[in-house]
Amino acid sequence: MELSIGGIITNPNEMTEAELDLYTKALLLENFSKVVLANIITGEYAVCKRDNLLNEEGYNDLSDIYAYVRKLVTDGLILPEYAEACLRYTDPEFVKRKAFSGARRIVQSYKRSTKFGLKWITFAIIVPSECTPENPWALFTWREADTDTTTMVDALSTLSALYIKILKINLTTDSYEIVKTEESEREQLKGRISGISQWWKSFEEAGNVHEDDIETYRSFTDVERLKTIFKESRSKLSCRYRRNSPFGYRWVQMDLVPSIEYTDDNQVLILYVKDVHEEHMSEMKSRQELVSLYKRDALTMLYNRHKYQEDVEYLEKSGRDKLTCLYIDVNGLHEMNNLLGHRAGDDMLCAVADALKKYFPDERAYRIGGDEFIVLSGNLSKKSVIHLAGDVKRELMKDNYEISAGVESISGGNMTVENMIGSAELAMRADKERFYRENGSARRKRAINEELEKMLAEKRDEEYFLGIIANAFSGVYFVNLDKDTLRHIYIPDYFRELLQKTDYCYSDALKLYIDRFVDPAHNEKFASVLDYTRLKENLRRMGTVSISYRKVNGTEMTLKIIGHDAQSKAEDSETVWIFSEVSRAI
Repeated sequence: MELSIGGIITNPNEMTEAELDLYTKALLLENFSKVVLANIITGEYAVCKRDNLLNEEGYNDLSDIYAYVRKLVTDGLILPEYAEACLRYTDPEFVKRKAFSGARRIVQSYKRSTKFGLKWITFAIIVPSECTPENPWALFTWREADTDTTTMVDALSTLSALYIKILKINLTTDSYEIVKTEESEREQLKGRISGISQWWKSFEEAGNVHEDDIETYRSFTDVERLKTIFKESRSKLSCRYRRNSPFGYRWVQMDLVPSIEYTDDNQVLILYVKDVHEEHMSEMKSRQELVSLYKRDALTMLYNRHKYQEDVEYLEKSGRDKLTCLYIDVNGLHEMNNLLGHRAGDDMLCAVADALKKYFPDERAYRIGGDEFIVLSGNLSKKSVIHLAGDVKRELMKDNYEISAGVESISGGNMTVENMIGSAELAMRADKERFYRENGSARRKRAINEELEKMLAEKRDEEYFLGIIANAFSGVYFVNLDKDTLRHIYIPDYFRELLQKTDYCYSDALKLYIDRFVDPAHNEKFASVLDYTRLKENLRRMGTVSISYRKVNGTEMTLKIIGHDAQSKAEDSETVWIFSEVSRAI
């Protein structure tokens, strides 16, 4: 009796019992496009079923089944991105290891060219229970993949593109299956590996792990340790190390994730390795920047007090016998903030920081408080630091900024670091007392006054001044002498009432102010400023006109009138009138 399957005539009477069993199974697999009975050791085979889907003219006389699979790849029928995975099935050792270890199906899906265009094909080796080294027969089958398989393989293909290596490993049996790996790695380790523990060890021994990461890598790939960890928790485990590549060592991440097959008695994991070099370097740079910012003063970008304390502690422990400290305090910051605002104060602090960076570029400079700075130098002598501190002072005086400074050094280990800094601070305090004793405060106020007058005359930042000068002045007005009108910067409520009574005529409001608030003995002092013709002449000649007077309540006052600044765009007739108490005058 002869049976016909897919056009292949076979006589069952001539088959062995095992062959007949396989042949019977083939009869039940009518949905397969091709079925081959093959000896997995020698590769010899007989075609049990064939149809026209696979379009394989010229493939009928190949010597063995493994040559058949290789020819599919070399002829380009299998798309290149799937060729590497398919070539695994051309290795008899791989197939034997799988078949003789108990696997009943060895499956691979790939995309290939067919008679009807590109198709997803599922290739499966069906291994009967009777398959042994003495009876090494199995069925090699091909069919068009179903929709679920196609979707799954597409997803796996996309996932595979993200990873350098994907292995399915079994910690219990110390084995592995390759899903994806680089050809160079397979060639490098070929013949040297029998299980996953040996793979990891051989990979390291081949020089693939950066020497600084070897301990981390060994700890992570310790099979016994992994068994314990995954029995306690089935969470993903990750490790980063530098892996050798054609472009040098690059950071990669190895992830171990429990498979859906995982049990404590059969610890199956999926291993993923991906290149994270750019991501890791960017992350490290961000961390370094955060650490740097944490130790930097946000305004001046000098080191901050936290870094200062950290360094002093280190220097104290290291027993440094050569160290010099420059201790600086900025004179007039409080007045600057109060009269010109914190923005002007910030500008002064930044100017001090910039001067320290300029004259002490290789030393550590800190802003340790609102107006206090310290420079610690392990390279410069006390004499050199004193000289450079003088340069800093002169640099800052160009912008009308002044500092007090003190210098001390450790010599021969006779002083602790903290004592040296304390001594430098005392020297700075003495310099500050000298500054005030020599009328430095008056100089500082004059400098602030000049800056304020300049800003007012140029009519810059009017809204800004509105918020800060109320504490410094009793009133500040822009007065047009030709129109006898004003526009305010800061007008107190009582003067606003006088303006309303006089229909906003400035000179009339000022006369009411004199009658109500000025000591009669001082009324005549206002005659020169109420005569606008005379006032304009004096302003053109002197730039500024000032009078002092007393109010009826005994308060001593100053009125300063600033004329037109040639640099401003204001009309010549617009002037600035500043009323201030003498106790707060600048």
